[in-house]
Amino acid sequence: MHGEFQRIQAEWYKFRASLYDRASGLPTLYAVFDELKKIVEEERTIGVIYLAVGDEPRIEPIFGWEIYDELVKQFTICVLGEIGRLIPRTALVTISSTAGDGFFVFLNRTMSGAKIGREYLESVLARFSEKFQKLKAEFLYAEVRERIDFHYGCGMIYFDPMVRTERLIYQTIEELKYAAHFKEKLRERNLYIKLQQIIQRQDISIVYQPIYNLLDNSLFGYEALARGPVGSYFEDPDTIFAFAAKSNLLFQVERLCLDKAISNAKNLPPFKFLFINITPILIPQLIDNEFVQKIVNLNLKNNLVIEITEKFAIPDYAMYHQIIHRTKSYGIKIALDDVGIGYSTLERISEITPDYLKYDRTLVRDIDKNLIRQELARSFVEFARKINSTIIAEGIENVQELKFIKEIGINYGQGFFLSWPISVGTNP
Repeated sequence: MHGEFQRIQAEWYKFRASLYDRASGLPTLYAVFDELKKIVEEERTIGVIYLAVGDEPRIEPIFGWEIYDELVKQFTICVLGEIGRLIPRTALVTISSTAGDGFFVFLNRTMSGAKIGREYLESVLARFSEKFQKLKAEFLYAEVRERIDFHYGCGMIYFDPMVRTERLIYQTIEELKYAAHFKEKLRERNLYIKLQQIIQRQDISIVYQPIYNLLDNSLFGYEALARGPVGSYFEDPDTIFAFAAKSNLLFQVERLCLDKAISNAKNLPPFKFLFINITPILIPQLIDNEFVQKIVNLNLKNNLVIEITEKFAIPDYAMYHQIIHRTKSYGIKIALDDVGIGYSTLERISEITPDYLKYDRTLVRDIDKNLIRQELARSFVEFARKINSTIIAEGIENVQELKFIKEIGINYGQGFFLSWPISVGTNP
């Protein structure tokens, strides 16, 4: 009996968790739907305001979930802080979903107690717009600000005895969401067309970031980095790959970048290794017999290192054991990129047994001042030694970082302090 009670209690907690947001404590629309239906039927007319953070695909895949969560947190504080000021305390406030980043505010009275009208709703939205722009301008991470967008709209629900109240509510909120996000959807469609055109015109260039042996300052190799058309939305490589992944164009983009990276490498000064990035799930498609023959023809077979980016999860480790074994049998070496921040764990790294660990730039930044980052780096150095992998520190930007990196035994590195990426001529 006790076990059955625990099971029922667990199911109840699970059900409640699907109805209420853990962070804010707010209910979802579904949790308060009966109450909302009653309000509509009693009041006959209520107003609805929709407020949401936009552009998650432009922020989270590029800057990480922590930064996007911080934006959602600040947005939530901004909205809830207006209860009793812009939003009457009698209003019903819900979240769009437990994993959502938006709010619905249902109002049956103004702050003064008057009946709701569209003019009042629009005045509230105008005030919120001012507050959102202030939040954007003051957001802690300056590099993210230009990517932040907010979506909002308002509407009225009018009771109609001939139409189900449930349908009236759902139709209104769906129309609100569509209208609020319409510009974003239209923009995404246009960007999809532009990215297709970039692929067709092969309008992506490759620069090469030098990697140095820090013991004697000799050139160890280059990392090939993609750049989109200058001055365009896709100039930043993170934007290209994040949008391509979302739009099912990742294979075409990575194939283009891979082909250009190896073809133009012959124009580089002599080097030992060329590092090229590949998303894990695309390795079977990209590293095929045709590609191997191409690197043989370019005399790169024993100079190539495939960087598996850990910003994307590896779906099947059994399959990747076979793929990596086959890749290494060609003479190609393996590096894990973004080590320390992505899906990497020490266990997963040991399963893949990479030749190189690319230690992520976010953990190198200010490492000379941050004790936690220092201890984390030391643990990776020791672990790399045990599995016979070589650590390469990314994003070294000043002499203090370089000095500490060398002191703890990291002998290879790259970053703007050592050298900016270089451009080379392209093949005709």
